[in-house]
Amino acid sequence: MNAAMIGVDWGTSNMRGWAFDDAGEIVAQAARPSGINAVTDGDFAAVLREMVGGWTDGGTPIVMGGMIGSRQGWREAPYLPCPVRPEALAAAAMPIDTGTGPGWIVPGVSRVDAEGVADVMRGEEVQLLGAGIADGLVLLPGTHGKWVRIEGGAIITFRTFMTGELFALLKDRSLLGRLMAPGRTDWDAFDRGVDRALHDPALTALLFTVRTEGLSGRTAPEALADYLSGLLIGAEIAGGGGTPGERISVIATGKLAERYARALPHAGWPAPELIAGEAASIAGLRRVGQAILKTAGRG
Repeated sequence: MNAAMIGVDWGTSNMRGWAFDDAGEIVAQAARPSGINAVTDGDFAAVLREMVGGWTDGGTPIVMGGMIGSRQGWREAPYLPCPVRPEALAAAAMPIDTGTGPGWIVPGVSRVDAEGVADVMRGEEVQLLGAGIADGLVLLPGTHGKWVRIEGGAIITFRTFMTGELFALLKDRSLLGRLMAPGRTDWDAFDRGVDRALHDPALTALLFTVRTEGLSGRTAPEALADYLSGLLIGAEIAGGGGTPGERISVIATGKLAERYARALPHAGWPAPELIAGEAASIAGLRRVGQAILKTAGRG
């Protein structure tokens, strides 16, 4: 096979790749648990070649997005400050000789608010590009979730919430998790957590109620993780910004998408538009790749 273009979403824990033909259709795909943290010897070229080498004779353009462009990745691709238009991401993509074919790394996006607080994203900008949203608020939940304001197709501002990472740490490595037990999703416990966080900004106090709910028997051990999830997601929604009632989109799939779609109406938001994360990544890599090739006179 000699694909027309290759797109790679290379994160901290995993990497996924897609080969596209001239019409932009996927002709091959692969995934590996070979995120940047797994490449301990720094030989990113070998890892890339192992996954996509069979798709090219060495001349296929390779577009990479995600943490591969971070300071801990292959080569740091500088952040673009907000506001950022889609074409700017392609124009600022960093060329790199991959050893498997000509490559480019998509830059991340940064912003500094009026109080001087800095924030960054890397990887989500590709999904936003692929989602093709012209205006509105976009939520990308996850380990470090993003609330992003889009206007005229440009990323205007955003804010990051460590909801996913906090949930994992509190559940697996804190005193709160010792009372928890596995079980089926308890939506009543989740809803109760969401509502409490929406009406009380003292999150660090609310988090201790995970323990007292368990000790008092008010919440079953099998439901405590869902209660904790509700508290964290509710607190995130309370601080996410925007105006409840306006259009909001969520780029996520599965249980994560379901939790946010359920929680947002508790705060007065309409049912969100749900966009599959992988589909957005694919479309974003394809779009930025086509723009890069056009600029380089190859498309």
